[in-house]
Amino acid sequence: MTSADDTEPGPGARREAVRRRVAAVAHGVWVGVLVLALGLTVAGAVLPGGESAARSYVAPAPAQPIRLKIPSLDVVAPVAPIGMRPGRVLQPPADPDQVGWWDVSARAGARGGQTVVTGHTVHTGGGALARVPSLKQGQRVLVVSRKGTVRYRVTTVQVMSRARLAERAEALFGQDHGRGRLVLVTCSDWNGSYFENNVVVLARPL
Repeated sequence: MTSADDTEPGPGARREAVRRRVAAVAHGVWVGVLVLALGLTVAGAVLPGGESAARSYVAPAPAQPIRLKIPSLDVVAPVAPIGMRPGRVLQPPADPDQVGWWDVSARAGARGGQTVVTGHTVHTGGGALARVPSLKQGQRVLVVSRKGTVRYRVTTVQVMSRARLAERAEALFGQDHGRGRLVLVTCSDWNGSYFENNVVVLARPL
């Protein structure tokens, strides 16, 4: 004799049991996806500058810069190699819409040294780096080469007199240190005859 509990369930009961199991599995899958999505969203929100953990980034091999981009300032400028003139002076390209990469400084994406980029500010308005003084800590700067794009994050924005810049030249432009950081330099504080100061932006590679 069998009890009611031992009775084999009918086709309808079996179908209902299967439906419930499928629904439970589907619910578990969607819950897992939702938790993963929330985790990525939170990770993206807490990383400085909005870098999303959902997008992996691998720096390209070191190469000569060909373009500078500063998304927060809407800056996109071609980069040309430049040398140092007598008197240890870096002269940016004559075209104010272009910036210069010191050709003995580190290539973009290098693990050592410092990538030095300089450009004009035009006192009547314009120049590729005219808005650089408004850069903030944590904002991104992108340097494009034929190998890819190197991403940097701004660490400091400093205003220096010419004398102070000369004093700190080795620290800012020397190639035996820096760990691949980016150094942006332009002019500031036009006094009616000349620019009194320089703006120096330091940025670490991501």
